[in-house]
Amino acid sequence: MYNMIDKLKEIIIATDYCDARVFDFRCDYFGDEVYLFLENDDNSCWKISFLMCASVQYETDAGWSKSWRHNPKYVCEMRKSQLGYFCQEISLDYSNKFEGFIDVTFDLSIMSGKITCKEIKVDKVNNEDCDFFWNNTSK
Repeated sequence: MYNMIDKLKEIIIATDYCDARVFDFRCDYFGDEVYLFLENDDNSCWKISFLMCASVQYETDAGWSKSWRHNPKYVCEMRKSQLGYFCQEISLDYSNKFEGFIDVTFDLSIMSGKITCKEIKVDKVNNEDCDFFWNNTSK
């Protein structure tokens, strides 16, 4: 039987996310909303919104390369070309803990995690409309 999870999986797969460059991962409103921005083309990206989150857990290693570990810098100081985040997997399933919620697991190369949320939205947005930290020339 076709259900909400299957429909969301189809929508996310249609973004062709596998090996896509990750432009940003944001948690807002104390983790109630989480946003994942994935490269689409030169002018646009996919914004995957995880809304009404009950749980947000992730692990990352910002010092993933040998040169960054020996000469540590903040991720916010990196340029777009220095980011090593590429989407490998996004999996969805119904939550066993929170009725009506969705468990999302993700692998972004050097970042992985799990989100439990009530709603997921996928939108194509113009890159120029996004405030990516690596575009900020005032740093």
